[in-house]
Amino acid sequence: MNFKEIKDLHACPCDESKMYDKFLIPVKTQGMWVWFDGDDEPYLDLVLNYCSVNFGHCYPPVTEIVNQVTKKFDQIHSFHSKDKLELSCYLSNKVSRDINYKVYFNVGGSAAVADAIRLCRYATGKKYMISFDGSFHGVSAAAASVTDDRLVAKAQYGIPIAEYNLSVPFPSLHNDVSVQACMEKIQDCIDQYDVAGVIVEPIQGAAGFVIPKNEFLSQLSNICSKNGVKLVIDEIQVGFGRAGGFFVFQDYGVKNPDIVLLSKSIAGGYFPVSAVIAKPELYDSVSAKGTAFQTTFNNSTMGLSIANQLMKLVEEKKLFDGILEKGKYFLEKLDFIDKSPCTADLRGRGLALAFDIINPGTQKPSPDLAKMFMATCLESRVITYVCGVNFNSVKIIPPVVVTKTETDLIAERLEACLSLFHKKVC
Repeated sequence: MNFKEIKDLHACPCDESKMYDKFLIPVKTQGMWVWFDGDDEPYLDLVLNYCSVNFGHCYPPVTEIVNQVTKKFDQIHSFHSKDKLELSCYLSNKVSRDINYKVYFNVGGSAAVADAIRLCRYATGKKYMISFDGSFHGVSAAAASVTDDRLVAKAQYGIPIAEYNLSVPFPSLHNDVSVQACMEKIQDCIDQYDVAGVIVEPIQGAAGFVIPKNEFLSQLSNICSKNGVKLVIDEIQVGFGRAGGFFVFQDYGVKNPDIVLLSKSIAGGYFPVSAVIAKPELYDSVSAKGTAFQTTFNNSTMGLSIANQLMKLVEEKKLFDGILEKGKYFLEKLDFIDKSPCTADLRGRGLALAFDIINPGTQKPSPDLAKMFMATCLESRVITYVCGVNFNSVKIIPPVVVTKTETDLIAERLEACLSLFHKKVC
């Protein structure tokens, strides 16, 4: 029996591997390249496991950290390791120098979102959470409850998971939703329902790196503070260097949010670590007896050691310096996308870049053409994927340590893919 037959017989038919029509088995990764079984020539990976490998695959300084850590640790329960304590202090100071935040470490972003929702509800005694149209916060039942219905098929859960969630429009640079209208909608929700918290991505990830209007986050922070509503900043996809700095929210004038979430690449992609960084009174309100803030792999000695050493590497080598400038250069190199009749809304902040595929005749979103573009890229050994509420957005996710030479190469490969796509469509 070959691997294709095994896949057809035994692999889940509805997981992410259905995204690509071509059956590929990865055998090696390095930097922004992936080698597949039977191929000598690598594929250019512009997905990087949905921002979980921010430094690129098998980045040598990170692999060295992992090699050293795995010689010392696997997993142990219930104890505070030195790395966990150092990392807690480091993340608290990154959020604020004024407040001693406390940190709970879990496994993966969906778990972190569920933890944050639990904290908001427990601390306030209220039920409702407000999220935003186009939001994506994970696929566990709790995380999916605050994720846009168009991005998660909630009927698959078999229960009404969004019973206590309210969704409001997200005022982005690419829509006509005003910040004032959004704030009025939020205030109406607060006035009508017992709202525990608001959860927001400072830049929407799965929606296609949708960037907010400049004053949105600061006004959101103000309205939450005014009404005693907890503000949760979800930096899982765009934080930790992706959009230009350690945290995105700070660049928009937000200070001392109630909860900040990190995950994905904070352990280099080698272990699924997530961090729920919250004001101390939120954790202090939870009884230590019978607490739900514990799982088998939370406080992972191995994962947190990797993460802690990676933070030190980022600081020592200043790995996030210049990312905004790299992003501006990248957008300049991608100006050919704006000239295509099949694309719209080339956008980006730092190295969180995206554009939309549209029907050249109607100028409307086209998920069918977007899927064709993705397939065209794969034919040309470039890995992309389609996302967004209309399933027509294409994100470009290079390593945050990408060089100018590599940027030029990526732009050249994408331009060739777009040219081939035009021949199919036009």
